[in-house]
Amino acid sequence: MIELRSVLADADDPAVMPINLADLPDLVVRLDDAEAWHGFWRPGASSHQFWLPIRPVDGPATYIAILPLDKLLELRAEAVLRLWRALVGRPEGRWAHDFPQQKRDRHILILRALDGRAVGASYRKVAEVLLGFRGRKADWENDPRKNQVRRLSRISHTLMWGGLTERRQLVASGSDLFS
Repeated sequence: MIELRSVLADADDPAVMPINLADLPDLVVRLDDAEAWHGFWRPGASSHQFWLPIRPVDGPATYIAILPLDKLLELRAEAVLRLWRALVGRPEGRWAHDFPQQKRDRHILILRALDGRAVGASYRKVAEVLLGFRGRKADWENDPRKNQVRRLSRISHTLMWGGLTERRQLVASGSDLFS
């Protein structure tokens, strides 16, 4: 959610971009008890949420975006940029934090391997379900999917416990979580 506030601006400044929020097509607005204004705008495939502490002025106005310096700054800045592009009629572009399809598919496998192992499934059963392994015990011993499912499981646990740095710290501290 992006926080917006209206500001006074020099009308002669070429950088000023007055916006009439109430005229945005397909805008859904909700007022709360404190007269704060919540807007949900879907100009196309994506959607934008913004909040104003008071009802916006009637007609075009100049707005600023409030970006707190917190752990979500990078995401908020990207959301503001995407909103600005939509307001000026430019393509919004791809989210910079989107994974490529191959990486997304791998992360899905990692999560599913974690789920399988968490309910007690063997590596072989996980490989049957996720990687399509079919065969006897002798086939399993020489199949590359055996090592692949072990890697997926190892990575899932590493990510679950916060990555390699945190895992090393836990192991160094004598934690029995990884024994």
